[in-house]
Amino acid sequence: MGKVVLNDLEFEVPANWQDQGMVTLTIPSTDKNVRPNIIITKERLAQPVDLATYFGKIKEAVKARGIQTFQILDEREISVGGVPAMQMVCAWDLAAMKQMLGPNAEVLKNIKPGQKVQQIQVSFIKGEVAVNLTASFPAEQFEIYTRPFQKFLSTIKSV
Repeated sequence: MGKVVLNDLEFEVPANWQDQGMVTLTIPSTDKNVRPNIIITKERLAQPVDLATYFGKIKEAVKARGIQTFQILDEREISVGGVPAMQMVCAWDLAAMKQMLGPNAEVLKNIKPGQKVQQIQVSFIKGEVAVNLTASFPAEQFEIYTRPFQKFLSTIKSV
């Protein structure tokens, strides 16, 4: 029997169940229109794959969103909880995302022209499990929100 603990929620997981999914954490913001967040996904791999190959697929999936202003600003190897990881920082103009969404662009109604987002994508593999962390922040406040994200990364322990 396993156990999942999420801040103020804890539950037992039967031994024959698998935990695979997503958690979203929101970082406090003084701007009511900005919700800096970290999305954590855990994926059980069907077959073994090396980190470079896995991260290459993640990177291609991000590029395939088709956002015209998308650019990769940095890519490097890091360590998360003592496990080798890959990190990518990318950016794009949110107005370009509005165009891409077409009739569904209403969800981005508060976006102003020229408003940019920067995103940190971190991936690591431990055994048969791949973990992805995606942190999205307003570009003009990227340095401010990167600090708590990096501190959060340093608390991750691989068990």
